[in-house]
Amino acid sequence: MNQDAQRILVVDDEPGMREGCRRVLSAEGYDVETAEDGLQGLELFQSRGNFCAAVVDIKMPRMDGIELIQRIHGIDEDALLLVITAYSTIDSAVEATKRGAYGYVPKPFTPDELLLQLRNGLEKRTLRLEGKRLKEERERRLLELALEKSKSSTIIRCMTDAVLVVNKEGQIVLHNAAAAGAMPECASLSLPSPLDTIRSAELKGLIEQTLEAGCEACITSSEIPLGGGTYMASVSPVFESEGAISGAVTVIRNITELKKLEAAKSMFVSMVAHEIKGPLAVTESYLNIILNGLAQGNPQKERGMIERSLLRIRTLRKMVMELMNITAMETGNFTIKRVPLDVGEVLREAVCSCREQADAKGITLSLEIEGAEGGPARALADRDTIAIVFTNLIDNAVKYTPDKGNVRVTLDGNGFYVRVSVRDDGVGLTNQEKEKVFEEFYRARNKATENIPGTGLGLSLVKRIVDMHQGTIEVETAPRKGSTFTVSIPTM
Repeated sequence: MNQDAQRILVVDDEPGMREGCRRVLSAEGYDVETAEDGLQGLELFQSRGNFCAAVVDIKMPRMDGIELIQRIHGIDEDALLLVITAYSTIDSAVEATKRGAYGYVPKPFTPDELLLQLRNGLEKRTLRLEGKRLKEERERRLLELALEKSKSSTIIRCMTDAVLVVNKEGQIVLHNAAAAGAMPECASLSLPSPLDTIRSAELKGLIEQTLEAGCEACITSSEIPLGGGTYMASVSPVFESEGAISGAVTVIRNITELKKLEAAKSMFVSMVAHEIKGPLAVTESYLNIILNGLAQGNPQKERGMIERSLLRIRTLRKMVMELMNITAMETGNFTIKRVPLDVGEVLREAVCSCREQADAKGITLSLEIEGAEGGPARALADRDTIAIVFTNLIDNAVKYTPDKGNVRVTLDGNGFYVRVSVRDDGVGLTNQEKEKVFEEFYRARNKATENIPGTGLGLSLVKRIVDMHQGTIEVETAPRKGSTFTVSIPTM
């Protein structure tokens, strides 16, 4: 990466967001400068110059992001402009794009989401600049053939998808770096080389089928396995000016993550259907018994059935709320309001809400609170969402702890962070399970957990909320030795 491609300007009126973006981008080797509002950002861009990209918030004092984008685009039309905002709507996104923005990332976002948009945008910027350079060469009366060849080669080299070009004799005559990544045998390939050099029988079959199609224009696409991943290969014939086929071009896109997501969502639908089926069947059964008079008019027996039905309905409601919260976060419609908050008070309420469940299993559920100098332990937090974090962690600890076990909740602080730990002596996790425990839809599957209900969304929701509070969550665990989840929230 050259010096020009390394300089990024981050403009956001939230100090935490500016610093977070700066750290993420600096860790990737970019030279990052920050501004606290649109006017300061514009002044930096004008005075310092040579920025290849600007990451801009929409809602800012003095000058908003839309105006800043327009002003920067007027200074440097090739600058990559990326919008980050918690207020993103279709209208604001379209407006930002009209003014010159490449795309937008809704808050809250992960480092990978920001980096993916930035890298894709910089790749397109590189292609755009390269196109301008080639145009200037043509204007300097370079040979047209050499220019077109250079342009095609440049575009192919810069593409993130793998490209493979084969002539009508079945020889590989061109490939890019991405092709070598998908098919290692291409890395040291001398051109031209026979098609048999490619190890994938599926890919060779697609290319041979296209070459044999004669003058019929078509695009043949198929999923193929390559190097342990799944790829979508699309093969199209290339024709001479007189219509004869001269070869075939193949574009290969890595869809491994998309396939994993598809499998995860299918598993999730199956899991949710299973989790809903049980509570509904039990609730329906109890209500039918009461309605048909099979409880023999025993008020105590009927009350027990109603209480058990309510318990299962609460489980279903919790599942629905988790789904709604995850969906809101995915669409950028989930917001929090962080204010100085007595964490101990919220924690007591969370413990109280799980007390009945713990008592039913004979579990000892204890709470220890150590305030700063005897006073309340206060943190900058949103009451409703931080309550979701504590309730989920305590509820999980009770669910995964065997009968007569212990769950210990502690609260302390060091002046900079308020720390809440939930410790159980339950089934614990393996190292492999620990690495995936905060992923959406993930649930540890073993004999100890097969009868414990859940969708695998709770801890994913907890992790997202803690991240939105600029906090951290850690887990210490071992199989059959229990788990300790520790959440740290900044005090200011």
